[in-house]
Parts: sequence; C-alpha cells; structure tokens
Amino acid sequence: MISDYFEFLKKIAKNNPSVKNFRLVREFIGVNKGFIRFVIELRDDSELHVFEYVNSDLHKIDYSYHWQNKDKALITRWDNAPHHRNIDTFPHHMHEGDSVNPSNELTFGEILNRIGEII
Repeated sequence: MISDYFEFLKKIAKNNPSVKNFRLVREFIGVNKGFIRFVIELRDDSELHVFEYVNSDLHKIDYSYHWQNKDKALITRWDNAPHHRNIDTFPHHMHEGDSVNPSNELTFGEILNRIGEII
C-alpha cells in the first residue's frame, strides 16, 4: 500500500509538464510507516523539495513541500511542523518569505498544480 502510494507520487512528478527533472533522495517503506524524499526541478529552474512520512493508512504524519527559486531562496513552504499554534489551520501552515499563513493540508498533486499555474 505505501509502496503503491510512493510510486503514484513519483509518477505524478515524472509526468507533470512543469517538471524538468526528478531526483529521488531517499525512500523507506516499512510495515506500518514509510517516508519518501525527492526533489523536482521545474521548467523555470526552481525546485520543489518533497518530503512525506505516512502510516499504513496513508495518513501524512509529517510533510513538507519546500519550493525555492533557482538561487535557493524560499518561495513557499507548506508543512505541518507543530509550531505556529496561533495559525487557524494548526498544524498545517505555509511560509511565504518571512510570513507564516494558514493553509489546509494539500496533496502533492495540488501543490504541483498550484506551482504550475504560477510558473
């Protein structure tokens, strides 16, 4: 189940027209939990660093989608690190520059589509 989900994420990344290059950094699939980390280079030379840690029900225990420009400066990062308790969507939030804003939990596909509309 986890392996099928990770293959699905990789397929989305590799087949998206906004993606120029895909690089798997690390993947671990256990009986009850697994994580995947990969980087995709986008058509505008920005990068999206993807990390998902899921349980056997495919619930995201931890995630981060870190989008940076070609100079490695943060554009946006969506994550669920348990800080910023004042955010209405805690623990889900997004970083845009120095700002931290509410954000619902998004899927990798939704993130990639949002970025594709911008670039």
